[in-house]
Amino acid sequence: MTSLERGERTIVVTGACGALGEAVIGQFAQYGDQVIGWDVDAPGPGALVDDERRNTMHWMNVDVSDPGVVADAVDTVRQEIGEIDVVIHCAGGFRWSHVDELSTQDIDFLVDVNLRSSLYLARSVMGPMKEQGQGRLIFISSRSTISPGAGESAYAATKAGLNALTRSLADEVKDSEITVNALQPSVIDTPNNREEMSDADFSSWVPRSELAELMEYLISPAARSVSGALITVSGRT
Repeated sequence: MTSLERGERTIVVTGACGALGEAVIGQFAQYGDQVIGWDVDAPGPGALVDDERRNTMHWMNVDVSDPGVVADAVDTVRQEIGEIDVVIHCAGGFRWSHVDELSTQDIDFLVDVNLRSSLYLARSVMGPMKEQGQGRLIFISSRSTISPGAGESAYAATKAGLNALTRSLADEVKDSEITVNALQPSVIDTPNNREEMSDADFSSWVPRSELAELMEYLISPAARSVSGALITVSGRT
């Protein structure tokens, strides 16, 4: 059985080049865990690339909406580093549109990056986690699934599917030391969101560091009884 103690974990973070992914990587790299960042903008297509700044940080160019690529990436990590203890799925996307103006391309994008990617990832990592008897899987959902506003129909629908996936997977592994949870943040304080909503009150948004710290708790041995939770993180909104 692998370890879930700090400094002994192998952690995969998807969407690692994004604003939230960067914060999550920073949270865990400081402990000496083996952290593997997956992103379509990461270096090293098809292979692990070591980060020269940290001997425990690695990068992989991975398109999480491609099932074959996800499966191959999981196999590569297991063969070259070891069994995956934790997966934090930060990759995702947002599109705002009234439904009668929603393009087919936007629908495909949201289904692919928010829902299909989560299914592909879970399918690829759950078997090995079951074999080793423990693991942690964290998804990033959205508070919009609770009370979606105008223009969020497609986005909220894909994230709601992610909520159902979280609870079903948690029930599937309830007799093991595997936990599956999802965070439901409101607006996350990122440079892109500040640019897109420049007139907003940024102080009411959710800091990325707080989400990363909450993830730290959820993957720790102390949270072994927390599974199937949809945790709303509202900031001050």
